[in-house]
Amino acid sequence: MSETTSLSARERETWNRCAENYLDTFAYLTGESVPLLIEASGLNGAGIQAANKNVLEIGAGPGHVSQRFAEMGAIVTGIDFSAQMVAVAQDRYPDLTFVEADAGNLPFDDETFDVVIANYVVHHLEHPEKVFKEVSRVLKPNGRFVFAQWGPVEEQTSTSAFVMALETHDEIRPALMGPLHGVTERDVFAPMLSEAGLMELILNKHEINWTCETFDHVMQGFAAWANIASMPQDLQGRIEASTKENLKSFEQNGQYVLPHSVMLGMAVKRGEK
Repeated sequence: MSETTSLSARERETWNRCAENYLDTFAYLTGESVPLLIEASGLNGAGIQAANKNVLEIGAGPGHVSQRFAEMGAIVTGIDFSAQMVAVAQDRYPDLTFVEADAGNLPFDDETFDVVIANYVVHHLEHPEKVFKEVSRVLKPNGRFVFAQWGPVEEQTSTSAFVMALETHDEIRPALMGPLHGVTERDVFAPMLSEAGLMELILNKHEINWTCETFDHVMQGFAAWANIASMPQDLQGRIEASTKENLKSFEQNGQYVLPHSVMLGMAVKRGEK
């Protein structure tokens, strides 16, 4: 992402603010896609071993996805443009390498990595075509780019419950999303990836039911994301109450069962080794 645009400035401010509690809030949701990323990476199937494979995670956040790949034996490097996220990740996972860097200007040599992963990052990119070219540059021939992002906006029950509460009680702030937010069509992604040298795109939707006994921790994440702490106390209370009211239809046997969908993409940098 560009270092100078207002979108990137808002993104950086937001994720710096969310860094300390991300693992206890949003990670409950975004961690659900990790098995899909692992499968699509090809590092756990048909005789392909993760050991000694070089993996780069862009938008690594607090490092929980990088850690899952490291547990498989991969050599993992994570980058994020949020200094606070990098600090949290390095403190939590000191045996891994995390670098503060711009995904559109990766500080790595050509053909360094076997796999590049992006978990709920692509829809935040202001200039995804630039990032895709960088991903292709640092991938080895026949390396894979694997990404997960939200499916159709209307299918994200937890996000919708909170956003509807904001709409009810407060004007919506500028969306922290890039041009691929809510995009699910292969015909949109494929030309951009192909132009970058990433071919044979597979893009599939997966349904995920997220089950939790309380929504409080995720509510804290959304509150940090929207910076509702800057609002009057009574307004904060009304937003939280409306969010929980919006979730009532998803209560089952004393817990929440929240349907979500995720788009899983995989493309290959074709070439001779």
